[in-house]
Amino acid sequence: MSLIKDLQFSLRQLRKAKVFAVVAVVTLALGIGCNTAIFSVFYSVLLRPLPFSDPDRLVIVSERATNFPTLSASWLNFKDWKAQNKSFEEFEATRVVTMAMTGSGQPEQIPGQMISGNLLPMLGVNTVAGRTISTVDDQPASPAVALLGYGLWQRSFGGAENVIGQTITLDRQNYTVIGVLPQRFELLQQAPDFVVAMGPWASKLPDDRSWHPGINAVARLKPGVSLSQARAEMSTIARRLYAQHSTDNIAIDAVVNPMQAQLVSEIKPALTMLLGAVIFVLLIACGNIANLMLTRATARQREIAIRMSLGASDWTIIQQLIVEGLVLSLTGAVIGVALAYLLMPSLLHAAGGVLPPGTEVHIDVRVLLFSVILSICAGVFFGIAPAGHIRMRELRAVLNETERAGSSKRTKLLRNGLVVSEISLALLLMMGAGLFVRSLNRLSAVNLGFSDDHLLVADLPVPPAGTAPAEAHRNMDFYENTLRELRELPGVKFAAASSFLPVSGRGSVIHFNIQGRPPRNPAEYVMANYRVASSEYFQALRIPLIAGRFIEDSDREGAQPVVVINEAMVKTYFGDQSPLGKKMQLGAIPDDTTPWMMVVGVVGNVKQSLVTDMPTEMYVPYRQANEVLPVQTMSVVMRTEVDPGLLVPNLRATVRKTNPDQPVVRIRTMEENVAQNFSQPQFRALLLLIFAGLALLIAAVGVYGVMAYSTAQRSGEMAIRMALGCSVERIFTLVLTDGLRLILIGVGIGTALTLVLGHWLKSLLFGVSSTDALTLLGAIAVVMAAGMAATLLPAWRASRVQIAAIIREN
Repeated sequence: MSLIKDLQFSLRQLRKAKVFAVVAVVTLALGIGCNTAIFSVFYSVLLRPLPFSDPDRLVIVSERATNFPTLSASWLNFKDWKAQNKSFEEFEATRVVTMAMTGSGQPEQIPGQMISGNLLPMLGVNTVAGRTISTVDDQPASPAVALLGYGLWQRSFGGAENVIGQTITLDRQNYTVIGVLPQRFELLQQAPDFVVAMGPWASKLPDDRSWHPGINAVARLKPGVSLSQARAEMSTIARRLYAQHSTDNIAIDAVVNPMQAQLVSEIKPALTMLLGAVIFVLLIACGNIANLMLTRATARQREIAIRMSLGASDWTIIQQLIVEGLVLSLTGAVIGVALAYLLMPSLLHAAGGVLPPGTEVHIDVRVLLFSVILSICAGVFFGIAPAGHIRMRELRAVLNETERAGSSKRTKLLRNGLVVSEISLALLLMMGAGLFVRSLNRLSAVNLGFSDDHLLVADLPVPPAGTAPAEAHRNMDFYENTLRELRELPGVKFAAASSFLPVSGRGSVIHFNIQGRPPRNPAEYVMANYRVASSEYFQALRIPLIAGRFIEDSDREGAQPVVVINEAMVKTYFGDQSPLGKKMQLGAIPDDTTPWMMVVGVVGNVKQSLVTDMPTEMYVPYRQANEVLPVQTMSVVMRTEVDPGLLVPNLRATVRKTNPDQPVVRIRTMEENVAQNFSQPQFRALLLLIFAGLALLIAAVGVYGVMAYSTAQRSGEMAIRMALGCSVERIFTLVLTDGLRLILIGVGIGTALTLVLGHWLKSLLFGVSSTDALTLLGAIAVVMAAGMAATLLPAWRASRVQIAAIIREN
């Protein structure tokens, strides 16, 4: 009953102080709204349990090589891991693939996965129709069977139940449909349109442990086995395999990580940083409201003292203040959650391709619970903060004071401390935003090593080879014929193809050796980026020729094998010597069965990822490369003399003419391809700028509130000073100096925090130090300017007091 009375009393008090209530609720709504929105993303990506049975015991096992901290597993190592481990009750594998689905209208490149026989039962995944893939389907000679993804089932088969037993054609091979996967099924952050068995494909892989075709090992820990025990055992097995197969095995260790942690490892630092930023915004908002509550409590001291003199206990008063704080905080939470709902579409749009594919972000019960807990904690804080000074002074002294009595020294210190904290956190956020903006500018100014204007690019998956050996050559004929046709199109200057496009973050690495310089032991094995390319590739991208010549059409089967290398490779492996005429061979050690490639050209370095250094890199003519290692993927690139977008229909028509069953995937300009690399840093910089601006605004309001209140409390003192001859300018400077003192203390503490916490941002920055002096000075200048602007109005008011009226009133 007393709580109801406290609630009614609080509502009456807040109705009397409408401006205070509106400012407090709006400030808190902004803080809780931002926290709710970002926590929704944080929870959906990082904390939501994987939709598998007992997901906490699922791990991903990958390889670690000398120069590569994480590599997919080789098939032979995977089989030995599975046979030799004692830490896992099940040990399976999956591989992300794309295949061309033909035979039912327009050819379509669709995403899928290969899995080992017991993977889906291990994950606890059941089909909605038919049966799942079993170990019987995973044998080398097993019939080709497939599971349909729910989306493909609905899209291409209308959800028909009689799809079981039908045949689909993937990469020119017929598969019998045996089941349909459940809706929203995802594995490794991909919603596959189909799933096929891995065994028949894996049985045709080379007997080579250095071959890493994208196999991901997924295992389930045995009950009672810890992650550290599994890691220790797998490291022992990996070292043993490395010693036993030193000629072709590059895996010096096995890396075991929880499945959830592995999948979100790339985006976790950025989301954690953003969550920390919005928590800082909320802390600043809470500090502001606590200051407002202190102001109200000071103004209500006579009222509270009268209530206590009539028998109200300390707890009764504190309870009433806490209820008042909860009314504010819960009202702010309701508006904040509504604001988060409104902000969510814009937030997800701004995120673009930053979030993992298939991530569903929405405000659910857990997020709402997070918001409620935040608001309750804030409400209790709002009540306790001013309650601390209620009984600091004797009741008689309070009752004898005039309405303009000053607040206690302890209260003043608390108010000033809250403002200093707000300034410190605002500077920290402003510094972070400045660093990300400068980092983004540095990324934008990176020399790519090629010209990205007037380029149209598209992915053309390598057509699947038939059973006849000549089919492999026919695949390369498809590219040669397509490029010939593209070069004849009006408006096309050059047309070429490569296994991986620049600045895509994708590529492959391979062991090689140089003739006459064989490695003496595995420690001397060397690796470089490996790309296959056609003629006109360097001309199309305008990659400069440093020495020798480019790849030509004559570099094909039967001709002298050649290779073109970049400047970084020359510097690393040839020093000051000319590499032209030298010979190289794929493979860690010399092998009579592998052809020696003559270095015929040196080209400029090209960025393959915006945030990495220029790699050592070799380019091999695609027809010659296919003789040694079958080419798996190719992308075409066309330099145009007109707007590249105008040639999209021509590109589609040309490919269809060359091969009607060949899908064309992801047609875009090279500028769009490069821009994709900016999506995550742009997202971080944009949000942090918004949060920093919001924090600075709230902090400035806090400075204004403290200075306005302090000036009002000292109005009598100011009037006496002016009556004794103090100038208006002197009064103005006095108040301004008081505000500046608080701002400088906040800036000092914020600078120290920035220097201490800055190292957490190192991994998210490019080309700028986390303690960059120019950025720090800029952030300090912005915070100082905002703080001084907030102090000007109270200082001006203090210098314009009416002396007679103030003296008479006091």
